[in-house]
Amino acid sequence: MTEENKTARQAESTIVKNASQAYGYKYSSLADIAKAGVAIPKMRIKPTEEDDYIEYLDDSGEWQLGAKIVIPEMKGSNAAQAYGSALTYARRYTVQLAKSLACDDDAKIEKQPPQKQNNKTKIDFAKLSQIRGKLPLVKTTEELETYWRKLNLSPEYQKQLLPYFQKRKKELEPETENISDVE
Repeated sequence: MTEENKTARQAESTIVKNASQAYGYKYSSLADIAKAGVAIPKMRIKPTEEDDYIEYLDDSGEWQLGAKIVIPEMKGSNAAQAYGSALTYARRYTVQLAKSLACDDDAKIEKQPPQKQNNKTKIDFAKLSQIRGKLPLVKTTEELETYWRKLNLSPEYQKQLLPYFQKRKKELEPETENISDVE
């Protein structure tokens, strides 16, 4: 089976939300996702000046930016527990993003008519991946800015893609050194 067929099969299968802990809602654990036959990519924490993100190793061997680690306020838990919870959550959603997966409740929502989705723009993760895939081909910051403007993205897409464009811009900008006058 080719990689393309595997990805298509993975995207078509629905992953059941079995785990619930004491959170009052069900979610798909990484184990549930793996049991559905999805290969879990290697992941690492990517700290930035503002926030931490999960990065994952894509099928071509490139590190890609995944979900932001958002630390919740959790009554009755310490900072380490809250960070661990946020990390686990971000890892699960990074895998879903990387593999274009919808878990059972998400799949039901996607099948609803648009008016039942609170008029939010449905994010096409294949489109996001395609746009991200073109970023390494951009060779100057001017090309990058032109590409951004040309895409004319909705706020929802801008929110998803801005970290990738910022990362590419940093890669393209020449490093400046602090040179002090020596007397």
